[in-house]
Order: sequence, then C-alpha cells, then structure tokens
Amino acid sequence: MSNVIEFLARLGADPKLAALEGEAFEAAVGELALDDAARAALLARDAGALGDLLGGRPKMICMLFPADDDQKKDDDQDDGDGPLDDEQPQQSVRRDGLH
Repeated sequence: MSNVIEFLARLGADPKLAALEGEAFEAAVGELALDDAARAALLARDAGALGDLLGGRPKMICMLFPADDDQKKDDDQDDGDGPLDDEQPQQSVRRDGLH
C-alpha cells in the first residue's frame, strides 16, 4: 500500500499530475504496482474506498483544551476583559469543581 500513499503524495505535490484526466490518469495509475482493489479505487477517485483499503479513519475529531493560567495578573493591570466593578463575576463549572 505504500505505492498508493506515494502516488497520493505526488498527486498533492504536482498540480500537473493532479490535473490528469482520462487515459493519461489511467496510464499514471497503470505504472504503479498495485492490487486490483487499490487500482480500481484510484481510477474511480474513490476516497472512501482508498481510506478503507489503507485503514484510514472515517471520521476524525480534534479537541483543544487550553492550559490553566498559572500566572495571575496584577490587580493594578486592567486588560478590559474582566467584569466591571459593579458586576458580579460569573462562576463556571469545571471537571474538578467551581473556580
């Protein structure tokens, strides 16, 4: 399957290769040493079938968790992000309780 990955990398790097259509694309795929399923998926430009053949994930989720701010800002410094003096600060619930 490394031939498929190498070919996909070349497709991404070379706009001329990525723009090939019809017989020219078939000839480029034909030069690769691939099994029938991989060749058919490439010729059909079937990303789902290629993902299945290569063991790819159907869905990927990315989550970002910001780090706790260990450095406290000086009380004198006003960055404009905090609540006004007459407003009560809102509490938020975290996994380890209120903060």
